[in-house]
This record gives sequence, structure tokens and C-alpha cells, in this order.
Amino acid sequence: MKIPIDKLCAAAGITPRGYILAKKRDTPAEASTIAKLTVALNRFRLSFGQEAGALGPHAAFKMCLVHAAGLVGADARKVLASDPARKATMDPDWMKAAEARQLAFWIATQMLGFRGADVGRAAGVTKAAVSAAVREVEDARDADRDLDRILRGIEEVLS
Repeated sequence: MKIPIDKLCAAAGITPRGYILAKKRDTPAEASTIAKLTVALNRFRLSFGQEAGALGPHAAFKMCLVHAAGLVGADARKVLASDPARKATMDPDWMKAAEARQLAFWIATQMLGFRGADVGRAAGVTKAAVSAAVREVEDARDADRDLDRILRGIEEVLS
């Protein structure tokens, strides 16, 4: 991303010396340093390499995804690691992750009020994919009593 080290360090809240030590292969980096650098890199990535942007939609989507994973009985770590572009429809873990993603899209847009474009950017998909997923959840709600129960429970909590 061609981010100057001083800007990355400032966004991460670490010193340039801390960055250099984290980068050395013979010295294991502190977990907290790696976490700070990861958050800073994500902020830069979300703001397309300019000043570090807000993590609001990104963090909210991740929380929606973790919650949705629990609701559909999926492993949250696997869901977070799942690549939506992979389209592995024969993989049961990927399909569970896709189900959780759809539910997370619905929660983030319909209940939390985030724009589909922001949610899509956070999820690594297009705005159209988010829109289609939300429509699919709404359509499935009429035929699937379990899904309707889950959505009503979410609505009660967030309304």
C-alpha cells in the first residue's frame, strides 16, 4: 500500500523502533504490537491508502458476522476466515459461513442502518451482493419459521 513507516507507526500507536523490532525475523514480535499494526493496516486499507479511516462499518460488520455465526450454529473463526469470493458451494463450512454472511448483511443494513456499500466494502463483496443477500433473507423469512424467529428476536433487541 506504500504507507510511510512513520504514518503506519503513528496510526498504530507504536514507535518506529517497535516496528523495526516486530519486522525482525530473529526476534518474536509482541502480540500487542502485531495487533496494533494489523488494526492500523486495516484502517489504511479501508481508506484506500490515505489517512486512516474509521473502522465503524468494518467493526460493526465483524460483530454482526460473529453474532450471525452463533445464530446459525457456525464456528465464528471459520466464518471470519471464509473467503466470500471462493464460492465453495460443496464445502459445508463455506456454506455455513455464507449463511452467516447473509444474516450479518441483513443485521448490518436493516437493523444497524449501515449502507450496503459500506457493508460490502467491510465484507469484501459488492454493494449488489449485499443487496441480493438481504433480499434473499427477506424472501426466505416467509417460508422458514426458524429464520423468521431469529429475525424477530434480532428486531426485538435492536428496535
